[in-house]
Amino acid sequence: MNKRAVTGIADKIRLVSAFPKILVRFTLHTKNEDINCFVARRDLANLIMFLDDGIFELSVFGHYNSRNQLIIEKFTVKNPNSFIREFVMKPLAQVC
Repeated sequence: MNKRAVTGIADKIRLVSAFPKILVRFTLHTKNEDINCFVARRDLANLIMFLDDGIFELSVFGHYNSRNQLIIEKFTVKNPNSFIREFVMKPLAQVC
């Protein structure tokens, strides 16, 4: 498996599926490329959905699937505001 850590701006955050398993997708805009990312872990997907498009810089870690999409295993928000610190970063610290 090709593991990778990347930092960029999260954009186009969308709920693809909620049932039976949750799936959230977003585009991570890095300096060199745009990466299609997916989150399948319910705890992380619920937290990603709090983020506004094009505002927050994420550091993500995950692996690529056969379609060259990055499957997120963990992430952190690099520039959180007070809302994100309270409702995303605190629960994220308990998850990881």
